[in-house]
Amino acid sequence: MVNPHRPRTTRTEGWALQYLAQWRRRVEYLEARVDQKPRALFDNRVSILAGFTGCPGCDGHFFGDGPRDALERLMRRDGRRAHRLRVAVARLDQRYRDVTVELDRSRTMPWWERRAPWV
Repeated sequence: MVNPHRPRTTRTEGWALQYLAQWRRRVEYLEARVDQKPRALFDNRVSILAGFTGCPGCDGHFFGDGPRDALERLMRRDGRRAHRLRVAVARLDQRYRDVTVELDRSRTMPWWERRAPWV
């Protein structure tokens, strides 16, 4: 039983917060790539549309069970925490939609896997 006179501290760990941070980093990465200035002559960054690069942070968008998939499973639950998670993810999803375009892919894939940056 929880003591009602002792307020709980804010959680700083947990799977939902980790997945949310990963999804936020991915969205911010795409925003930075779309908003970047023209590249220098000797820029060694691989184009984001090149496909597999070997970088786990970059390639998570192209294959595998990423943070957005895990967040989707967590948001299907009921309750106050799931609602707050849905609100936070909806904001990031809108930012993601703003910097990506819809691709002609199978409708069986989740919507976030059918999008690519508009660079």
